Amino acid sequence: MLNLSFISFVVITMASTSETATIARDSWLRSFMDKYVLSADGSNFKDWEEQLRLAAAGDGKLRYLVDPSPPSPNTRATADVRDAFSNYQKESAAVKNVLFFSMHPALQRQCVKFRDAHEVFSRLSTMFSQAPRIIQYDTAVRFFEANLNDGQPVSSHVLKLIEYVETLEGLGCKIPDELVVDRVLHSLSHVKGFTQFRVNYNMTNMRKSLHELHSLLVQAEKDMGLSGSTRKDVLAINVKGKKQFKRNAGKKPIQVEGKGKAIANCSTKPKLLKGNPLKDTCNYCNNKGHWRRNCTKYLDDIKAGIVKPTWPKKHKKAK
Repeated sequence: MLNLSFISFVVITMASTSETATIARDSWLRSFMDKYVLSADGSNFKDWEEQLRLAAAGDGKLRYLVDPSPPSPNTRATADVRDAFSNYQKESAAVKNVLFFSMHPALQRQCVKFRDAHEVFSRLSTMFSQAPRIIQYDTAVRFFEANLNDGQPVSSHVLKLIEYVETLEGLGCKIPDELVVDRVLHSLSHVKGFTQFRVNYNMTNMRKSLHELHSLLVQAEKDMGLSGSTRKDVLAINVKGKKQFKRNAGKKPIQVEGKGKAIANCSTKPKLLKGNPLKDTCNYCNNKGHWRRNCTKYLDDIKAGIVKPTWPKKHKKAK
């Protein structure tokens, strides 16, 4: 529970500023105060600080957070100077109230002794913000360890790497563009479909920016059937449109739709299932020694979504 001295301080501070320095209900800071609360352990400080800066900038009061308070005017100062300083104190007190009501009570008690918004904000930043060197180290580790996994969209992966690069640049750590592109390409190594893309990119000596590379990878993902929408279509073909074949003794195969009745005779000729696979020629890759249903190129193309399966993998015998 809050002690009486703290409650008295808040009441006195609000009373002294309620007439001339209140935060309007339609202001950005008022909206921030109603939505965001800094936790006692500062675990959400980064998000809290970002939203506070945006709200203060929207109301034109960011300077009360980031700039120290001007010195008090001396006795020889003009009336305009004294009035300007008085108005600054009132506005700073109003922003300070926003800070108090948007933090945990435990933090409020620690910040009571500070006189203006800048001192409160500086204290919180010192307590919870990471040093630039730590941020740079953590970001660099994430950038060099990130890899694309099967089933993960390539767009979100590359955009996250771009975000890491921009963060490092903001900290004064500039990574050469070619090294960044190499890192992005290497991060795709765990997904087999992008191996050929990486080879083609290097063999043709391409020179693309990060955002251009992102567009190429998104298009390549769609062309190879690795995107989520393409996989859904392939699944629909393999499951909903799956056709089964039943054989009757001495008769042609009958095409059956699911568990329904026979709808038509199979157009595939039975002679394709006869013969010696070691002597016959595959009608897909035109190489001898196997049939199409055993053709590795045909099976790989089906898996990649390049072709649609037209030959059943299994043939059920009629009861």
